[in-house]
Amino acid sequence: VMDGGRRVVITVDSGAHGTHVAGIIGAFFPDRPELNGVAPGCQIVSVKIGDTRLDGMETGTALVRALGAARERGVHLINMSFGEYANLDDCGRFVDMARQAVDKHDIIFVTSAGNNGPALTTGGAPGTSSAVISVGAFASR
Repeated sequence: VMDGGRRVVITVDSGAHGTHVAGIIGAFFPDRPELNGVAPGCQIVSVKIGDTRLDGMETGTALVRALGAARERGVHLINMSFGEYANLDDCGRFVDMARQAVDKHDIIFVTSAGNNGPALTTGGAPGTSSAVISVGAFASR
């Protein structure tokens, strides 16, 4: 409910990936610490960027709105566990806003490297941005 009750926004989860990642990050089990996440008991702000009408794909507008919502709420660290191929690396409206968030608001971004590998230069956006810490894995057989 927004705008003093004049507007209602209803969203539907297009997948459980965000919930899964939130559990890895903030799970807190005082009686079973071996089940804790990497930051047990942290405060999590969930912002949906996937559009169910687009099979869960995010849009530039959704990313910009989500970053604004995170800044308004005083978020210190943003996890973006998505990635996709990009024709141009490290450019665009969202990348500019992310750089500004890092430089002016001390926000840290952590994102996946993407799923397009395994060759060199196959990292995906936003993981190729200079404004983020990009995390990936490599497995040899």
